[in-house]
Amino acid sequence: MKILIVHFHSAPDSSWKQQRRPAARDELGSAGTDGVSLEMKKRRTLLEQMGHQVAICSAYEWADFPMPALEFDTEETRKMMRNLFEQMDSFPTEAELKGAFDASLFALKQVLGKVISDFSPDMLFVHNILSLPVHPVATVALTELIQETGLPCVVIHHDILSEGAYKFTPTCNFAKSILERYFPPRMPNLRHWTINSRNEKALRKKGVVASVIHDSMDFDDRLDPKSYARLRTELRTKHGIKPHDIVLFVGTRIVPNKQIEIAGQLTATLQSFRQDIIGRKLYHGNVFSEQSQIVLVLAGRPEVGFLHYKEKLFPLFNALKIVWMYVGSEVRASRSEQEGFYALYPDMYTMADFVLYPTGWEGFGNQLLEAFAVGLPVVVFEYPVFQEDIAPKGVNVVSLGDVIHKDSEGLAHVPGEILIRAAREMITILTTPEKYRSFASNNIRVGKRHFSFEVLRAHLRDALDQAESLKA
Repeated sequence: MKILIVHFHSAPDSSWKQQRRPAARDELGSAGTDGVSLEMKKRRTLLEQMGHQVAICSAYEWADFPMPALEFDTEETRKMMRNLFEQMDSFPTEAELKGAFDASLFALKQVLGKVISDFSPDMLFVHNILSLPVHPVATVALTELIQETGLPCVVIHHDILSEGAYKFTPTCNFAKSILERYFPPRMPNLRHWTINSRNEKALRKKGVVASVIHDSMDFDDRLDPKSYARLRTELRTKHGIKPHDIVLFVGTRIVPNKQIEIAGQLTATLQSFRQDIIGRKLYHGNVFSEQSQIVLVLAGRPEVGFLHYKEKLFPLFNALKIVWMYVGSEVRASRSEQEGFYALYPDMYTMADFVLYPTGWEGFGNQLLEAFAVGLPVVVFEYPVFQEDIAPKGVNVVSLGDVIHKDSEGLAHVPGEILIRAAREMITILTTPEKYRSFASNNIRVGKRHFSFEVLRAHLRDALDQAESLKA
């Protein structure tokens, strides 16, 4: 079967030459390391292992069918979004707004239609385009093409209109009609998947029946001990981190909902207990000494649309007087050591002793699964989907609770007593090898049972069988 996967962004495969990428995208944007792109890559891997021909269409030049018009972070798309959902300031009338929308729709539909015609897929997997209105022209174009072709299609809703920070207020009746009709659309050839039970309930209220298919990881594909040790030494040495230093690691993108400021606060709190750790043997056998440091490492990448957050975050870390570093410019979707690039997972995680996951909102939590799979203990702010879909499975984490307050800069703060309790628990885990190992083994066991490739493979087989029956 020929399968086309479509999304705004995508991850490059290991054959992509990093130097061919435009310099402008080296520092900003996900570079295919966002959760949706990574989930697409996993689906492609499994589908190809199952004997199917798979192609990806996205805005990025490394896609099999690159389509720059799918990029939502452009001036043209931002202008359309502003006029549809914030303030109609570029068009004197609703009719002129609709005219501009229709013109863009016609152009994008022509290009996307050619991709479908050229590849001639038997079915589509569409990620987020039909659920999140960050590029409404693309949503309407793809919806119309799916309707016209009648192709069997699985639409995966990682994020939906009613969740988290995604709030859109239509400026006119035309904008309102787009939200009501297309997010998501309803057609007999569409099968809806979503990644959490909260989304499933919200979609059900709209009359859309969706299956809950969680994010997944290959818990059996782990670095062997020798490779893990080599990468750990190589990356720590490169960044001046000693074997006896403690590394606290944040792998999420640098955007506001990740609440990375809390990672800085927790690092400062742990630093305040430094004297309690000095002279004690860490889980790996090295002794934390007077010369040892507690280092916060940020490996996620900033996004163009949220540079204001980065500009508040980094000065905060300096004000907290913690040791921290940003290594996201070295992160790519796959390793290319000769060019100085490393995969976020598993490469960058090898530096870490503890993963910090202070996010306030996630559709699921890709970096959380990565931490489980690589065998690292995690500190978690208990965001809603964690409480509802992940914690009940029995994972072990250090909790930051679920209460914050925001300061005048809009930055999140966890109560001091919670930070102190978490820091003390971290010290116990870091200095107790048995406890450290038990965290890892439990989370790997739970992950294999609920979030593994075997689970995802079964869902894919089911979707392919249904697509075959629709074509018949």
